[in-house]
Amino acid sequence: MSSRLLLNPLTGAFALAVIPSLRLGGEELPEAEVVLPEGRHVGPNRGFGAVHIWAEHQREMAAVGMMDERDVPLYVLRMLRSGTPLIHEGASWRVTRLLAVRAASGTAVLEFRARREGAVWTVVTAFSGTKTHGTRVGTVR
Repeated sequence: MSSRLLLNPLTGAFALAVIPSLRLGGEELPEAEVVLPEGRHVGPNRGFGAVHIWAEHQREMAAVGMMDERDVPLYVLRMLRSGTPLIHEGASWRVTRLLAVRAASGTAVLEFRARREGAVWTVVTAFSGTKTHGTRVGTVR
């Protein structure tokens, strides 16, 4: 498993976007950056990060001209633009997740992580589908 973070190819920073502070399921979550870990792929629908996105969705990436695993950060950035709606599907006792759904591009699944060095949202996966159910709770900054 690799938690090594990939850089935003447009800025050279680790942050791909910023999620504003939110109140989800009675919990106050601070404003936090979105980061993309290198991650790992375990099997169908099992894994996280760039390695998982490439393993599961490389055909979808190829359909928009992204032919290499190194293009995963750019693929995710298509969804994490300023103003992209954030959808909370419901409370889970294990993890807090949001869907960043951009109608023209797809969906990025984000998971909240509270760490010693500060809170972040990590990219679990990203794909071309845009069907959701849940509550809109904000937008990407």
